[in-house]
Amino acid sequence: MLGFLRDQAHRRPDAPAIYSKPLQGDWCSISRGQLWSRVTHLAAYLKQSGVAKGDRLAIIAPTSLEWEVSHLAAMLAGGIVIGLDGHDTAERMQKVLENAAVNVLIVKDVSILNKLGEVAQQSKFVVLLSGAFDDMPTSVIQWDEIFKDAQLSDNREIPLPHGDEPATIIYTSGTTGEPKGILYTHGQMLLACQVILGVLPGPAPDARFICWLPLSNLFQRIMNQCALMTGSSLYMVADPLKVLEFVAQIRPDIFIGVPRFFEKLANGIKTKVASGKGMKGAIARSAMRVGARRANTIRNGATPSVLLKLQHRMADRLVLRRLRGLLGDRLQYLISGSAPSAPWVLEFFHSIGWLVLEAYGLSENILPMAMNTPNDYRFGTVGKLLPQNEIQFDSDGEVMVKSPGLFKGYYGDPDSFARVSDNGYYRTGDYGVLDDAGFLRLTGRKSEIIKTSAGRRIALPPIESTLREVSWVDHAVVLGSGRKCLAVLLTVDQAALPGTVLETVQLRHELLVQIGQLARHEQPAAAIIIQRPFSVDGGELTPNLKLRRMEIERKYKPAIERLYAKLDALSGEPATDQFFMDMHA
Repeated sequence: MLGFLRDQAHRRPDAPAIYSKPLQGDWCSISRGQLWSRVTHLAAYLKQSGVAKGDRLAIIAPTSLEWEVSHLAAMLAGGIVIGLDGHDTAERMQKVLENAAVNVLIVKDVSILNKLGEVAQQSKFVVLLSGAFDDMPTSVIQWDEIFKDAQLSDNREIPLPHGDEPATIIYTSGTTGEPKGILYTHGQMLLACQVILGVLPGPAPDARFICWLPLSNLFQRIMNQCALMTGSSLYMVADPLKVLEFVAQIRPDIFIGVPRFFEKLANGIKTKVASGKGMKGAIARSAMRVGARRANTIRNGATPSVLLKLQHRMADRLVLRRLRGLLGDRLQYLISGSAPSAPWVLEFFHSIGWLVLEAYGLSENILPMAMNTPNDYRFGTVGKLLPQNEIQFDSDGEVMVKSPGLFKGYYGDPDSFARVSDNGYYRTGDYGVLDDAGFLRLTGRKSEIIKTSAGRRIALPPIESTLREVSWVDHAVVLGSGRKCLAVLLTVDQAALPGTVLETVQLRHELLVQIGQLARHEQPAAAIIIQRPFSVDGGELTPNLKLRRMEIERKYKPAIERLYAKLDALSGEPATDQFFMDMHA
């Protein structure tokens, strides 16, 4: 992989490589030649400072040019990169650093060091990307100081690592427990890039990728390498909350996101269209209906009628094209991963003219296992299986995989692979089926399927997805394992509420309407309304915005127990008219 980047720098030294948008300041760019020069400079500095092959280097910083340079340079120097999200809890970051026995820290600023406490003192040295100590110890160096040594700039003879040498340790999201480390080699990272580029239509050398997800995210890091390897430009957005502010300026060809982002964007557009007044509002709603009819026709394999084509041409000119302008005018397709997307979100975007392609992968296999593509997709599935993976289904439908991208056991626990594999096949924990066209449909995840006291097995994500369609709901966490009925924790989207006062009657009515769309056994009998958002800092969400269910249930255990005490006091299974809500500050 590093060889491809070096060759790009030699062949097209003046071509733009990375555009970065710091938290403060304007966009700035760096060419391919300049990028490789910085990478080799930093790699030489790391080696000169005592970094040896196999040393672990942790990067804890926002998405930025400095992150990518540090990433590439650390691998070139023979180090093993661990990427962490600075918004994660101090306890979780400290455990990861201890598990990986990190030798070097590259951090955003002093605030990260304060968060890490004594664990930070165990490293050989620390690189600060910004800021400084009042009395800075010799073991801490500022980023800018590293690049003042002109002699290091001439050192371009650092040998490239071999394919079988370790490159990175990825830590699982920790949705059901403590994060576990997974080591991947340079060869596996390169193979992941080649597999992805072999499936997706090859980006042109002038294509634009946007990078806004935390770079602790493996898929985002691999896509960054795909962009740099193909000669495309990579745009870094440091603050993920501002991605919609900048994306229309960037005008990306490909946009990578997570289901929660796409869901919130869809809800925002739906609300704006539905609230339009007068003739403009009527035209917008009519255009959306036309777009939906055309998209549905195409998904069913039919050709739109002449009349529908004419109607869509008008709808596109008046409304749909303007909506697509939110993400620029170059967008070819969007990619969603990390968790299943709600089908209505995919269909809604398709009606506008955006194609969201779901893919399927897992932390324990660096190669994607299935992908939808622009020319071969089916909503509600994660695409067709990729030939580099050998897939089997267990008797209960669990997906098992054998692959050259498969991990060899969790870091520091070499015997773990034997405990989780079956004849070399890794048990993914996901249930799935192949349809008649060869598309893989995931039907649930073991950790997200509960059994009630009545013995009924219930998948949680589809219920939670339905509840999140309520305008004021931000997150939904369904409860009920071993209980006689379901309940749900709901966080409030304050921006969606009319005014500042929570009106229980209004919240209850809208929620009950949505609950009524579920099957009787899927309907929660009560809800706890949490009046503050879930967050990565609070420990409820992973950096990929997935729910940390165990942490959420632990955090709100007293409120949950009080709620179920009320439900258990009712005779039999609660009826819909007995539904009640507890408010939790």
